Amino acid sequence: MLTFEGTQLQGTENIIGKLKSVGQVSHTVKTIDVQPSKDANAIIIFVTGAVTIGGGNPLHFCEFFHLVGTGPGQYYVHNDVFRLNYGL
Repeated sequence: MLTFEGTQLQGTENIIGKLKSVGQVSHTVKTIDVQPSKDANAIIIFVTGAVTIGGGNPLHFCEFFHLVGTGPGQYYVHNDVFRLNYGL
């Protein structure tokens, strides 16, 4: 599942469609925090930084990922929450 600016999207096709609809995107990562999850085969990641969409002005963002292991060194994104931070 992906929550993008408060809109929940589920399923591969819906998520890829949303990401493609945003246009050209460039990220500058400022911080990354990683912690183990309650499940031994999962980790949580919190990222902050700036995103530029379509060559416009950079906007601050934060993003949370919940990655679940499928094998040694292999993960899939189980949850992803993305927010733009306005007014900073």
